[in-house]
Amino acid sequence: MKKVAAALLCAAITSGCAHSVSGTAGASPLQELSPDQQRHVHIEDALRGADPCGLLDEAVVRRAGTVQQYGSAVQLPVCSALMARSDGASTYVEVSLLPSMLSEQSLTRPETVDGVTVYRGAGADLTRGTCERVFRLPLGTEAQDFGLPLATVRAGTVAGQDACPLADAVLDSALDRMRSGLPARDAGSPDQVALAVHDPCEVLDVLGTTAGGRVIDPESPPTPFDCVLFPNPNRVPGSEVTVSFTMSPVKENRPPVPAVPETVGDRCRWTSPMGEPIDITRPGPGVDEFTRRLGHAGAVVTVHGPNCAAVARVADAANTAFG
Repeated sequence: MKKVAAALLCAAITSGCAHSVSGTAGASPLQELSPDQQRHVHIEDALRGADPCGLLDEAVVRRAGTVQQYGSAVQLPVCSALMARSDGASTYVEVSLLPSMLSEQSLTRPETVDGVTVYRGAGADLTRGTCERVFRLPLGTEAQDFGLPLATVRAGTVAGQDACPLADAVLDSALDRMRSGLPARDAGSPDQVALAVHDPCEVLDVLGTTAGGRVIDPESPPTPFDCVLFPNPNRVPGSEVTVSFTMSPVKENRPPVPAVPETVGDRCRWTSPMGEPIDITRPGPGVDEFTRRLGHAGAVVTVHGPNCAAVARVADAANTAFG
């Protein structure tokens, strides 16, 4: 169990995307952005608003065994499930709407299923007992013309066994659920934290004219849970502050909130848990403490930048917007 849960955590962690601050600065009003910047914002909004658990049908994963964990506790754009098979072995599967570290083989063997491009990739990795499928999300022709966005289904079981039947079953179900568009997040869902329905750039609504708007690089990967902004109206390059949403296990999620930003190297950082945590572990025996801890997590808001006074001001706005 512990090894499978660790594999699930590592797989989900690799689904994140790094953010590049470089690029064209864009003011907050959408009409003032270039067409490429507007496209970038629309893609991020769509990814943020989509519910990954809406594409992971619990009825499908239940066929692989008793569901012990189900929900979005490791990363906001990832929904995962952990099942106990009748023979005592564990199986996991996850859907990520923001995958990273895709290999060249991941994007091989393309085919079209119900109008959606699916990449079957290298197939089963029997050495590790894993399987990955990649598919494009239905966010419009313009987004696909730029090679965005991609999503993944990743499944894993006992080494030496084929996890692709489970991955394919989840993929088929996800494709069926996308026929009428991506499922929207529900603020009251027990499978995700409440912060998941928010945009980190909502801090700009609090800062108002004291800030200089967003920094939008249309050439960078989408980062729907990051917001890079100018903390001052003069928009000095190099002064940017980033607001990020992440998830963290509860034992590491309730540190004392610093009164002032902490200095880390040549930057300042402020980190605070935000909202109530979730626990995606189902009642019943069979889940060890390590696995249970992975499923008990809460949202964390981090604000960082080069100037401590600016970070403190944006952190205060984040408390107002999301606290």
